[in-house]
Amino acid sequence: MEQYISYLENIRHLSPATVKAYSSDIAEFISFMEESGYSVESPDRNSGRRYVAHLSKKGFDARSINRKISALRKFYDYKIRENKTDFNPFDFVKSQRVDKKLPIYMTTGELERVDDLAKEKEKESSHPMLGARDEALFSFLYASGCRISEALSIRVRDLDFASGQVLITGKGNKQRFVFFGNQTAEILKAYLPLRQQVVTKEGTETEALFIDYKGNALTARGATWILRQYKMNANIDKNVTLHTFRHTFATHILEGGADIRAVQELLGHAGLSTTQIYTHVGIGRLKDIHRAAHPHGRLEQKGAENGV
Repeated sequence: MEQYISYLENIRHLSPATVKAYSSDIAEFISFMEESGYSVESPDRNSGRRYVAHLSKKGFDARSINRKISALRKFYDYKIRENKTDFNPFDFVKSQRVDKKLPIYMTTGELERVDDLAKEKEKESSHPMLGARDEALFSFLYASGCRISEALSIRVRDLDFASGQVLITGKGNKQRFVFFGNQTAEILKAYLPLRQQVVTKEGTETEALFIDYKGNALTARGATWILRQYKMNANIDKNVTLHTFRHTFATHILEGGADIRAVQELLGHAGLSTTQIYTHVGIGRLKDIHRAAHPHGRLEQKGAENGV
């Protein structure tokens, strides 16, 4: 397994989080095979099916099982290329049926409540950098559609205020430009001097754009904890996470009329199917267009106006 993990890190250039997930999935399967009296190197045609049945009994949902199937199928494809085994037991396993969940997103009102709280924190806290950082982070996530891992990897010198864009490295080590508008640019400019004061005081000299109170690069765990406090204080009942800002970005620009392929590029999705989960947001707008443009729609609207 170590050789395959090295391949993922050094040849595929997958993110540390993805490599960790692959490693965990493979280790769990190896334990299952050993406990069942089978060899990972010499699986039979039913090894994959038995493991899926085992996962189902343990209560894993379809999405999690499919992720593990995909990881193990790739693992065995690699072993076949390296002549370590003869066939792939997961070629005989069908993916589980997944009920599509609509992405959770925030309303503009909820975004404004979070922003107001960050402004209050900056004014009232003995560490004004923290409120300014929170406002900058949330504003940037919403404006750019970045993943949190991408945002936290940005360095101060990566920001291009003249063009309002940043070149980031996403999944699979793929690079793309993301954009932030004038409003976010002003928030970032207000945050940067406060950030520099902390970095100078603590003597960390970190290049990370987003930092903690000690001047070190902010971690995803730290950012998650921060957002949890805002969620509670803003009385937001939804299951809001840092990824929700990305969902909200996609939802709002599609509602604003953006082409779905452009949204795919902005989000850094490899395939259009991933982006299409956001098309639910346009249903209301599409109904309005239908009513305005289609003959039947216009008749329906006229009837409503006449009280029919």
